[in-house]
Amino acid sequence: MKTITLGTRGSQLALWQANHISDLILQHVIDIEVKIQVIHTSGDMIQDKPLPELGSKGIFTQELEDALFNEQIDIAVHSLKDLPSSLPDGLIYAGSSKRADCRDAFISPTDLPFEDLPDGARIATGSMRRKAQILEQNPKISCGPLRGNIQTRLRKLKEENWDGIFMAAAALNRLGLKEYHPQLLDPEIFVPAVGQGAVGLEIKQSRLDIQEILNQIIDPDTVTTVTAERAFMRTLEGGCSIPIGAWGRLESDALILTGYFASTDGQRVLRKTLKGSADAPDKLGIQLAHIFKADGVDSLIDR
Repeated sequence: MKTITLGTRGSQLALWQANHISDLILQHVIDIEVKIQVIHTSGDMIQDKPLPELGSKGIFTQELEDALFNEQIDIAVHSLKDLPSSLPDGLIYAGSSKRADCRDAFISPTDLPFEDLPDGARIATGSMRRKAQILEQNPKISCGPLRGNIQTRLRKLKEENWDGIFMAAAALNRLGLKEYHPQLLDPEIFVPAVGQGAVGLEIKQSRLDIQEILNQIIDPDTVTTVTAERAFMRTLEGGCSIPIGAWGRLESDALILTGYFASTDGQRVLRKTLKGSADAPDKLGIQLAHIFKADGVDSLIDR
């Protein structure tokens, strides 16, 4: 019997994702054993600094990638939005299972909708993209930093008297946090992070045996949409320190991609949508990124 090892971060959400992938493999592949190994990343261990100060490359993936190179693990299981769009030589994005809800969710302790927040309301988020989108909608809102796993953020919402926090809808759904009443936000306005809601699987390029196993659980529609999103981000060289987002979806035979890029204060924004062929997602993402470049995306970056 073949044994494969999945590497994952140690949060409750990360372990849910790893167990989900394990279950899918066991359902679709015979004579196989799956083990899960927790690997702590620098992004998990450094909690006293905002994400932009830690840099945009590999803070939640470096240690998992080292384990792939060393063949300590066979598959790295990521939240796809944490996986850089450009990977080290020798490693590849092997695909994703079916994507969950990609939208952002707003949670208020009083169940007040985001659009009804008064001027001066205090919102916590660790995402530069979310901060820019919040300030675009209401520049008089006060945004503060927020780090930690899902449970930590929800605890801080109560303990630190925030008027609301933003989270990924998929995370709330996966952890079954039904006691909260999130407002699901329009993805054409609050454009999601690249790959949000998808589980990203990373392997060594040489491991054709592992790719063959994963091909049995990969969702082609998910891979198509996130490939366009990742091509958009890669071409613009964006990361977690820049307000950037993308939302790909399939309608009939077409692939539709909405891109977002903004200044950190949310007052200078590019938000555009392009339709193309589902057979060429990379091409569509690159094409949209070049439109952004032609429209002056570089002028939005804080120097």
